[in-house]
Amino acid sequence: MTKGRIIQGLGLCAGLLLALAGSAQADSHGDVVRFQQPYPLADSTRSVVQGRQVAVAARGSETRRPSCRLPRASVSLARDERAIESRQLSINLRTCRATFERGVPPKWTEGSSPVRQQSAGADRGEGSRAAGVRAAARAYTFGGYSKAWYTDARTGRILNSVRSGADWNRSGGCVGANNVWFRTFADSFTGWSQVSRRWSYINTRCDYVVSSTNAHFRDRKFSGCSDGPVVDAHYSRVRFVGYPNGNAKGYRRSWIEPSCYPVLVAHLALYRR
Repeated sequence: MTKGRIIQGLGLCAGLLLALAGSAQADSHGDVVRFQQPYPLADSTRSVVQGRQVAVAARGSETRRPSCRLPRASVSLARDERAIESRQLSINLRTCRATFERGVPPKWTEGSSPVRQQSAGADRGEGSRAAGVRAAARAYTFGGYSKAWYTDARTGRILNSVRSGADWNRSGGCVGANNVWFRTFADSFTGWSQVSRRWSYINTRCDYVVSSTNAHFRDRKFSGCSDGPVVDAHYSRVRFVGYPNGNAKGYRRSWIEPSCYPVLVAHLALYRR
């Protein structure tokens, strides 16, 4: 099995850590925070990413605290690759240098198909969940999705997540009939709720199909962040792109307000389905 690729020059999001099961506890030593991983990645490699310090205003005071901001993440799959994960192993909160690992996750981490086909143009919300699909293909040749989510590093529990995906056919070297969809989730049991979402898609082009989702989640009584208890999780452009040859790319950008290292940890994965 070959591994997916991280696109050079785009870097990785702040706090990127991929885990679908088990607890990924944080281990702090001075300025360095290290994350233990719940399972190994096949064909894994490591890289170092340089971020930058940004000043974040603490709520309820004039004090501004330093926080690390790292570039957007991007991963890709060739048509014969099934999945890729990229996860953070450590970060130095003083220098904003982070170490990441990428590789192929175990099959059991991928889960089932996230959205059942609905009528064309459906967009619905169910409490802490929302989903939508624009369906045009009854059968398809290629399919996949990007998934971004935050976990509580103390428990490994998924607190909120966003998926953007597509299924598509190829017709004469172009993207043919296709389905595009999204799904969001907030863990209402622990206090998280969805504040807003916005979904967009491009499914009329020859050279690609795109599904892109923005979302905002909030927990009004979260414990563990220095400036809580109100904590907001923002996702900007959790994007999936499919190509006529079956290749796919995934993107995401997200941030937490107030900054909550190392309790809330951001994740990204790209899956074939």
